[in-house]
Amino acid sequence: MFDLEAILRSVQKPITYLNNEVNSIHPDTKNAQVKIALGYPDTYEVGMSNLGIRILYDVINSINKVACERFFAPEIDFEQILRRDNTFLFTLESKRSLKEFDFVGFSISSELNYTNVLNLLSLSGIPVYSEEREERDPIILAGGNCSFYPEALSDFIDIWIVGEAEEAIVELVEFYRGLKGLKRKQILKELAKNVRGVYAPNFYVVDNEENVRPVEQEIPYFIERRFVKDFEKAAFPSKWIVPLCQIIHDRISLEIMRGCPGHCLFCQAGFCYKPVRKRSADKIIELGLEAYKNTGYEEISLLSFSAGDHPEIEKIVKGLTEKFRESNVAISFPSLRIDSFSFHLANRISQVKRTGLTFAPETGESLRPFIGKPISDDKLLMLANEAKKTGWKQLKLYFIIGLPGETDQTISEIENLIKKVSRIISVKCSFNVFIPKPHTPFQREKFPDRQMYEETRKRLLKNFSKNNFVRLKFHPYEVSLIECLLSRGNRKIGKIVEDVWKQGGKMENWSECFSFERWHKAMALNSFDFEDYLGDNPLICNRWRHIKASMPFEKLYEIRKNYYKSITTFS
Repeated sequence: MFDLEAILRSVQKPITYLNNEVNSIHPDTKNAQVKIALGYPDTYEVGMSNLGIRILYDVINSINKVACERFFAPEIDFEQILRRDNTFLFTLESKRSLKEFDFVGFSISSELNYTNVLNLLSLSGIPVYSEEREERDPIILAGGNCSFYPEALSDFIDIWIVGEAEEAIVELVEFYRGLKGLKRKQILKELAKNVRGVYAPNFYVVDNEENVRPVEQEIPYFIERRFVKDFEKAAFPSKWIVPLCQIIHDRISLEIMRGCPGHCLFCQAGFCYKPVRKRSADKIIELGLEAYKNTGYEEISLLSFSAGDHPEIEKIVKGLTEKFRESNVAISFPSLRIDSFSFHLANRISQVKRTGLTFAPETGESLRPFIGKPISDDKLLMLANEAKKTGWKQLKLYFIIGLPGETDQTISEIENLIKKVSRIISVKCSFNVFIPKPHTPFQREKFPDRQMYEETRKRLLKNFSKNNFVRLKFHPYEVSLIECLLSRGNRKIGKIVEDVWKQGGKMENWSECFSFERWHKAMALNSFDFEDYLGDNPLICNRWRHIKASMPFEKLYEIRKNYYKSITTFS
């Protein structure tokens, strides 16, 4: 038995490995019929900011005779001690080794966490490759945003839940009860056959054209994503766990709507989380009050892709602000669509506590209709003027560089918009690189050229270097390139992920840990070409044809394409 006290005395953040937070659950893991270790492949501060982990933790522990405990990626000092002392990674609640659980589950939101998944399996004494696991090894389960096309990690995962997991995990656990005692391979096969949305990669092969096909007739040919139909009754952890230290999003995240009514052609989440489902205003207010009562948090964030599009948003804001006015609880939106935003709402929120205003114009005005955002600059400038008049200090604007159809004129339009806004109010601009994601109308497009990106970045920095009312931030090109590689990659990319991890790659979501050199070296050693995954490739859709994750978009894409042809040249 390891000496936990000695370990905790030797690390910088012992509080992140302790458990016993307010509202944490202490399941009877010893006597449970099914034991699940649920983890997020990043640090505690990041993982506990993830709503999915909180929902699943609450849902699984509500199942009779089932115990769910948490784990997260340890910091470097903690990992070094585990490896030095040959101690396997353990859960927060009971401090049991992950090897003692029936399932080890990962919620994966970012492709850059793939190396962390391998590292956590290694720290747990579990073989990283699915085919190398033995009968007593836990079943490795994964889900989250990366489930929509998971091939780059599928050699390491036994089962994926594609889409929203809160209902599927209950069905999976209940079905698994009747399978205990069977051989591991038979259990995986039965789960793949009988639980909708379950994808077991070992029962599928890849042909020469990169089509993924089942190896047995009983295995589903297509995997259709799971989604919660009745969102009004969907689980929400109102007994919100209050960490003992500050986390990334240290507030109550109250999900008011799932899915997005917009049609941004570059947005994977917008297509894969449809249809739009809403909680009623009364239910939202009830959940907000209950979560506040159980925590005492001073901020509630109304979480959705586009909170302003909720049909009862006025009633929600009015109800919450009235209930919390004397408590000085802030009500905030993480982001807003320009066309659905109301300053009446913003000023109502500001009666409690002012928070920043964030909008995403994405690109220049002439290109916006083509990408699914037909919003005018005049609308945004009107909002900037209103914000200034009512006491707001800053706007934050999100843009994407390298969208299909982008020209020099597009960049000029972005510059002109920023200049006009900065004459009204201070503006903070964030620029991301366009990533052609699976299950979007732009899935076949080419990843932007590095030279084009650098020229655009330098141009913008130069033009605003003397403007004290403008701050620019650019997401690193190389990071986006690897995200694209992993999101579009086939199973062969699994070897690249493994090689990068073996070189020391982990925590690559953190700028200080990311190393493009490791990825470049791994690709070269395996004689892989980035262009095979980043360039134009009509066959690339075949790689995710077996997973039906998004709503149909072909007609929408043609409409947008034809519209754009009428105003400029499209290649």
